[in-house]
Amino acid sequence: MSCVYLLCADRPMPLWEAGTRRTRTAGYGREAITVEEDGFSVQEHRYYRPAVDELNLPMKPCRYELDLRATWEDVQGLRAYLTANANPSEQVELWYLWVGDAPSRVRRFCGPLSDVAVDTLEQLEEYAPTCLTIEI
Repeated sequence: MSCVYLLCADRPMPLWEAGTRRTRTAGYGREAITVEEDGFSVQEHRYYRPAVDELNLPMKPCRYELDLRATWEDVQGLRAYLTANANPSEQVELWYLWVGDAPSRVRRFCGPLSDVAVDTLEQLEEYAPTCLTIEI
C-alpha cells in the first residue's frame, strides 16, 4: 500500500514545481538521519492512476498527483499554486488516499484556502480516504 495526495479540479490545471527542498528527520535517537527531498509540486496523475481508478471514488475529473507533506513550506506552496492558478469562488478537492487498500467511507471536509494550514494536512493524514474541498 502507498499513500498519495491528489488535487482534483473541474478544469485542467498547470503542472508546477516550487523548486524548493524540504528537510526531514527519519528515525529516532542515534538512528536518526536527516533527509533532503524535493518540495511541493503538482505532477501528472500517472503513477498511481490505475490504483486510484480501482477505488472508484467520486472525484472531480482533472486529477494531479501532489508531492505534499504537512510542513509550513508545503502549505505555502499549495496556497501560492492555488492562488495563481484557480479562480476566485472556484472549488478544488484535495484527496489523501491509501492505494492498494479496499475503499472505505470517505471522510469529507470543506473550507476556504486561507484556512489551510499544517494541522489541516495532519488531519487529512489521520484517516484515508479523506477529501478536503477547498474554496478559493
